[in-house]
Amino acid sequence: MSSDECLWGTKCQKWDFEKSHPIGRLQLCSNKDYSNNETCGYLHPPKYAKSPVTIPLLSYNKLNIIPDSAKEQSEMIELSAAKQNFLESFGKKILDKILKEEGIKNVKLNNGKIELSGNSSAIINVKSYLQQTLHEQNVMITNNLKKYLLLSATGRLMKRFLQKYPVGISYSEILAGPLSTANDMITIKNRHDADERRNQYDSDHNMNQSEDEQEDEDSDDDDDDRKSTISNTSSNFTNISSNSKHRRNFSQKFIKVTLCNDLEDLLSEAIKELQSYILYTRSWPLRQDEIAYILKQSKLSKPFKKRVRNQCFYIKSYLSGLVQSTPNSIVTIFVNHKNGAQRVKVRGFKDHVNNAVSKIQNWLNDNVETEVQLPISKVMSIFLRTKASSDIKKMEKTDHIKITIISTAYRKHVDDEQDDDTNCLKLSGSYSHISFAREKVEDFLESLFEQEKQFSCHSWDISKNVSQSLRIRLKELQNSDDCGAIGWLKTYTATERQDITPQVTITIVGLNEEAVENVIEQCQNIVEGYVIWKLSSNEYRAIVNALVVKKSPSVDEFRQQWETDIRLDQNTNTIIIPARSKMIADDIKEALLSLGEEKQLRVNRISEFIPIQPNIRRFVNQIINPIFDEAKQQKVFVESKKRDGLKLHGLPNTVTELKQKINSVINEIKQNIITRRLQLSSTESNLFRTDAYKLVKSIERETNTVICDVATNKTDLTLKINENDTNSLITIVVNSRGQTIVVEKGDITKVKNLDAIVNAANGTLYHAGGVDKAIADAAGPAFDQECKQLIAKNGGLPISAGKVVKTTAGNLPFKSVIHAIGPQYTDGDQNERPLLFSSVLSSLRLAENERYASVALPAISSKTYGFPLADCTNIVVRAVKQFFANYPQSHLRKIILLDMDEAACNSFAREIAIDHRSGLLDDDDIINYELPTLTAKWCWQDDDGEKIYDENHARQIEASFQHYLKTSKMPTLVIPADNLRSGIIVNYSIHFLPNLKQLLRDTPNMLNSRFVSGHQMRDSTGYKRPIIRYPVAQQPKSIPVMYHLKPLDLYDLKLETTKVDWDIIGLTNAAIQKAEATIRKAIESATISEPFSINLNKDFNIHKKELVKIANQQQIQIDFQQECSGQLLMILKGLKPNVQEAKLKISIYAHDILKKHIDNDSELDIPKEWGDQSENLKLVEIPRNHLSFTRIENRMKETMKDVDLPSLKCFALTCYRRTQGYEIQVLPLLLRLMYLEE
Repeated sequence: MSSDECLWGTKCQKWDFEKSHPIGRLQLCSNKDYSNNETCGYLHPPKYAKSPVTIPLLSYNKLNIIPDSAKEQSEMIELSAAKQNFLESFGKKILDKILKEEGIKNVKLNNGKIELSGNSSAIINVKSYLQQTLHEQNVMITNNLKKYLLLSATGRLMKRFLQKYPVGISYSEILAGPLSTANDMITIKNRHDADERRNQYDSDHNMNQSEDEQEDEDSDDDDDDRKSTISNTSSNFTNISSNSKHRRNFSQKFIKVTLCNDLEDLLSEAIKELQSYILYTRSWPLRQDEIAYILKQSKLSKPFKKRVRNQCFYIKSYLSGLVQSTPNSIVTIFVNHKNGAQRVKVRGFKDHVNNAVSKIQNWLNDNVETEVQLPISKVMSIFLRTKASSDIKKMEKTDHIKITIISTAYRKHVDDEQDDDTNCLKLSGSYSHISFAREKVEDFLESLFEQEKQFSCHSWDISKNVSQSLRIRLKELQNSDDCGAIGWLKTYTATERQDITPQVTITIVGLNEEAVENVIEQCQNIVEGYVIWKLSSNEYRAIVNALVVKKSPSVDEFRQQWETDIRLDQNTNTIIIPARSKMIADDIKEALLSLGEEKQLRVNRISEFIPIQPNIRRFVNQIINPIFDEAKQQKVFVESKKRDGLKLHGLPNTVTELKQKINSVINEIKQNIITRRLQLSSTESNLFRTDAYKLVKSIERETNTVICDVATNKTDLTLKINENDTNSLITIVVNSRGQTIVVEKGDITKVKNLDAIVNAANGTLYHAGGVDKAIADAAGPAFDQECKQLIAKNGGLPISAGKVVKTTAGNLPFKSVIHAIGPQYTDGDQNERPLLFSSVLSSLRLAENERYASVALPAISSKTYGFPLADCTNIVVRAVKQFFANYPQSHLRKIILLDMDEAACNSFAREIAIDHRSGLLDDDDIINYELPTLTAKWCWQDDDGEKIYDENHARQIEASFQHYLKTSKMPTLVIPADNLRSGIIVNYSIHFLPNLKQLLRDTPNMLNSRFVSGHQMRDSTGYKRPIIRYPVAQQPKSIPVMYHLKPLDLYDLKLETTKVDWDIIGLTNAAIQKAEATIRKAIESATISEPFSINLNKDFNIHKKELVKIANQQQIQIDFQQECSGQLLMILKGLKPNVQEAKLKISIYAHDILKKHIDNDSELDIPKEWGDQSENLKLVEIPRNHLSFTRIENRMKETMKDVDLPSLKCFALTCYRRTQGYEIQVLPLLLRLMYLEE
């Protein structure tokens, strides 16, 4: 359409018209009122336009009505599809205005035409008005873009576009090859959207060749999507049928989009926005474990799994479900099988694709299980099992993984002397947790001390005997809580014994160096205490006479007295004494000689234990060192390495005297001891706990104090782990008003300091399984009875899905239990999503009405009721955030999202960190829904009475029942019912009586009372149960449910800074003050502030949010500086290890972002016309008007501002053909050429 201003100031336009001319032309028309379908550019006779000066202007505000004496007539005005669509959708004011004009009796839109009734002159003016009022513009888009806008997320993108730009719209298909120009294009008749979806977009499940399979076949698929272009082609297109075209050509079609509006400026803005739409694609192959996980979630039967196409369909369905509720993630997902792998392709607007891919990959990383094996020594495996079990449990709890110690000692058919390399530490869990926890576990293993100690022996026989004594002692140490280390004896083979000297080798592993040295010292004493005593014949006979003949004492009595297993060898006149030390061995010799000399037996030796508290041990040892020297002189053996005290072995009088002296020192220290409590953050505490408290020990030595980690168990060397406390904090977010959402993993019945919990209940309040049963079991029988009373008060009917009720908590320590009736997921089209949103929101409203301050709720409907987990957690989180938005001053301040399932907790944690402020715009169906009126109650006959179907299933059965009455066609309805005994979902098919209609004809009143209408049959067993229909009193007509919701808040990740208690113990205030100052100084020295920068060329605000999350995880501060030349500058402040870890994670994040940008940069793609050539490279000429040429040229303009492009085109395209690394290899060549030309 073109327009020019005529000399009289009236718009003079040329267009096709059939009968009447518009008024206001420049010259008189020789054909008067008729032009015989010719394009006319002349003025009507003066009787229609009296004078040029008085001709009124056509405008939107006033119709130019010319008096006419002609008779009243009716006329149909043909409209283009876009104009028709505009008038139907947005043209009420225009139609009303036409109807009010003089001479118009009636106006009606009918089948793409305007039907006008009135006098001819009025109709002429209306036609002129419409021509000048309704403006149209065209834009060319690809067929893929059209599909994306119309079909993705039920057309939500196009709905948004039409909300922003109220335009009429129509489509014409243009068939084009990859090198076709606009003049080559041939139009195809526009089809209605519903027909197009039915005929052109076949079902993924039933198609022999799905669109997914075409993705890699279509040569121009991606290039066509780069950008929409304005069409300058004529509107006179030849209409042809596309049915004869092969289906593969479908994606090669372009679409001419025609927009219509009465405002030209708005129309131009709408066209510009359509032009700016670019489809972006990211693809990657799925790992086999990811495929197995997805298919497991899809619950495919075994025969079904074998079909690759069906696998692709279910993978696509599952991934589409993951992103369904993610804000700004409207994408099209394709899955195809190629080269033995399933490949995922995600297409849509760039930000939507990135959001969707991030959601998918994060979800799979959080839920797909993997394992990592860390090799360890055999002794290390035993140490971890016996001495570090609490540390292992703590890492399992905090890092959400499973740690299994695999040791040869616990394997069947494996000899201890073999396969030492098979010992390992197996970490099991999701990819994301394993990747984070592995480094922590490796750091823990490196912090342990492992040392090998060798002791020489005179012979291998002695080595064997010494080893037996050592093995007994090492077993005692292994079972003792006092010792922080264990030892393991090495066994030598016969071949090894031939090559080395006799020896005993022990490998010791401990929590710290001190514990290892303690074990080595005790082993050294045992080796030295093993004595082979050679006596003279007379001495030996005298000792044997006393022990064996006279038995004064007997051998056993002597062994018991000295706690050693002496052995007599009459062949060699030797006595083997395996004593605990050389000192005790010498005492035993002296005692045996006295027996042989028939002297009076020396007084029996005794052992005394003196307990010493660990917090004063340092001070006691400093003072009693002289007492130790005295004990040695008096032949008293002192075991000083026990953690909780000392043990003295010697003569009674001497031991008693030494004990009194040591106790006197201990009592004096207790009276003078000073203790000061110091609180450090968990991060600061971890600084002092590293390397087995190495820094703490250094400060203790420097300041002569004892520094105690209060969290350390007095009877264990590892941190306390409460075995009954299974709940663990995962993450916390908070809004600007301090309303908090917490994600925890654990048992909902064991949450502490909570007002109420929300139960994921079924409509009958029958506690069959899952969290529902766990709560009922813990609450007790009174709780169950109260639930039955609620159902009785409801007339025996189940509570409707989406509703909530409240009971007391029974034996549980809460004020109440709120029962949220979640929906059972069928197919997503039974209002499951809005019902879940309603149940959560209603639960929180009830808690608010009760003035509760805190509640906990699980992933309602996600397990037994089959709700897709990602969608479930998304809706729950959005409902929680919506509650806080609707109640900004709520009494309810903390809501805990809690589940025992690892996947649910991970999904909750991911979801609460998402900004959902635009979520309801993307997904408004969860707040607007309508449930049909319940007209009948349906039950089935169980062994112990009738059981009620829930409301959703009752509606489905009633609808099938009524359909059967009308059509006599037996329905194929399958109800996935909640088995009230097992708490699992069981499929039942519904079968109505075959003679049902005849029964009702004979007895019409049967529907007014209890009526056995057929049976349900269990699919797995074929077992049948009667089904019964009861009429329900007429209810008021259902009203659509609509929430008036307030805008959501922005939530920030909250850093939970836990304070840890430490005690500083000393003998003087000065020592304690010095120790505290040294601790503060150590923290200050370890705290660093470092500048850091990463290359991120855009979307800085989005990246900053992610970097803040990393900083919070590492418990450091991050201050962003001004961006400079694509670099994001920041200052990181915190403890040095945390800052270093944060820098590493930030660098990895930046690397991943840049890698994604490069991998998916369409401007670096090789033109598809060049094919996949690896040798004998050929340059295929690309026309200048082709998209690939324009794309390359634009890239060159961006990267090389002053290059003479015409002289470099051939060279640039040749270089581009030979490499994908454009900026790495092409640009240097171009710059060299430019230099040579200069």
